[in-house]
Amino acid sequence: MWNYVGTVRSNKRLTRAKKRIALLQEEINQYYWDFIVTADLVELRNMVLVAELIIDSAILRKESRGIHYSLDYPQKLYVAKDTLLHARNYVIL
Repeated sequence: MWNYVGTVRSNKRLTRAKKRIALLQEEINQYYWDFIVTADLVELRNMVLVAELIIDSAILRKESRGIHYSLDYPQKLYVAKDTLLHARNYVIL
């Protein structure tokens, strides 16, 4: 995760991270239906969900802001804009 969504980011790295997180989510979903649900599995699911939220926020931000530098968008906007994610785009088992 750090290699793709660290302080220096690019669209290519963020897309790659999104694909890897999707694979993890698919695997976790299979475990939910095939094995006993444990606290560790729930914690892993939550960590992967947080990673997805971070990646999606980074993809939506089209500027460099603070310590987060985007190779694709090196300029900082004059006025900061909030990055808003919508709950309907995320499913929690």
